[in-house]
Amino acid sequence: MDQGGRFARPGGAFRTLGAGIGLSALMAVAGIGARAAAPVPNLQAPIRALDFPADGSPNDALYALQTDLVPIGVPTAWARSTGVPSVIVAVLDSGVDAAQSEFAGRLVPGFNALTGVADTATNLDPTNDDLGHGTRVTGTIAAAANNGAGIAGIAPGISIMPIKVLDATGTGDFSGLVAGVDWAIANGARIVSMSFGGTMDAAGVDIVQTRITAAHTAGTVLIAAAGNSGTFASEYPCNFAYVICVGSTTNDGTAVSTFSTRTPAVALVAPGEMIASTLPGNAYGYASGTSMAAPHVTAAVALIRSLRPEISPDEILAALTGSALPLGAGGRNQDSGYGLLQVAAALDLVLGAADPGQAAADLAPAATADLAPAAAADLAQAPRITAVVPASGSSGVARTARPRVTLSIRISGVSTKNVTLKDVTADRGVAIRVRYDSATRVITIAPRTRLVPNHAYRITVVRVVGQDTGIPLERAFSSTFVTGRR
Repeated sequence: MDQGGRFARPGGAFRTLGAGIGLSALMAVAGIGARAAAPVPNLQAPIRALDFPADGSPNDALYALQTDLVPIGVPTAWARSTGVPSVIVAVLDSGVDAAQSEFAGRLVPGFNALTGVADTATNLDPTNDDLGHGTRVTGTIAAAANNGAGIAGIAPGISIMPIKVLDATGTGDFSGLVAGVDWAIANGARIVSMSFGGTMDAAGVDIVQTRITAAHTAGTVLIAAAGNSGTFASEYPCNFAYVICVGSTTNDGTAVSTFSTRTPAVALVAPGEMIASTLPGNAYGYASGTSMAAPHVTAAVALIRSLRPEISPDEILAALTGSALPLGAGGRNQDSGYGLLQVAAALDLVLGAADPGQAAADLAPAATADLAPAAAADLAQAPRITAVVPASGSSGVARTARPRVTLSIRISGVSTKNVTLKDVTADRGVAIRVRYDSATRVITIAPRTRLVPNHAYRITVVRVVGQDTGIPLERAFSSTFVTGRR
């Protein structure tokens, strides 16, 4: 394709943990395994680890270095899903090191868009990673978990399809992007990760957008890194319609990275600084950049699709942005989009529950004796949320706030089983009383204690039903706000 240009070298400075550093040295950095205990006579009976994730954290040797996972709710998400092999993520990048043991048995044949040569079941050489960038991205998405070595990927149970679009210098072009996306979709992938970017002229944008739109229509979710300019810029594929554009935050998720490109296209952000991941040759190291932020979101999408294979790209985007933790006032912005990725909350939203117990619970409607009869116009309608106070993304909310949710029609089934308030910052539920006024169709949520200052809170409403029709809520609803100091 003549229109368009070359990709910029993939994002962000990175470094390993030292020249030639081995696993024992990395473990020393993490404070792991400094000294083995001496064997005790008569206590040599074998023991084994319980199945992950039932017993909590995975046993990967470098898991302690993955401090980026807790702020986005990954450990909690693992109780819902660690991914399934039928979910295939196409990683458009510099390829993947097939010899990296973290991916053993989970790489499916891919495609080299630079040469036009595809892998076979017995030969993955065409997509070999001669740069290292694609292997790092893939590690964050899907490195094996609980295997006693290295790191844990966010979605360790899924399958990876390497699509090589970047050469050994980290460059490629948009014709390779198009060829790679087309090949991936034709061969079964419905999630595409793209940690690269470049500029294009208007004619090139129109050509590629047509293919991106076709991919979206086919049910494909496309995720891209925003870029590392640190200023306002419009790079592609991030700025294509139907691409989830991801910016970067600090490792702890508290602030947008100074290098993260600012653009209205940013949908949400994820940690992108000092991310521990895989390298070619069964090595490990740190990397920074929006290139490392985007795969966090890709992995979240893979977990969603593992639980709900039929869910549409638009519904996935709504779950990701609806559950995101706002990092700024005034709603969506060009710095952080809707906020910080929250993996467990996104899974709960698509499951239609506010906590893991509710996902499988039988949420029977509570008895409500004093509701007025529904109007005839309300019949055969599914309830939907029409307003929420505080508005989603609000900050500086009073600690004495009583959130209110307005519905489109009269409902029944309102209780603390299906209307919840969660302290996202502390990762715990809030004790509340719930009152429903049938005349105004308003649910009022009354916390039993004052809210904590400067904490993020999430309102969730699920499975209420139309009073007379019995038709359930059109879709699970979630809204987030942040308290002030008073």
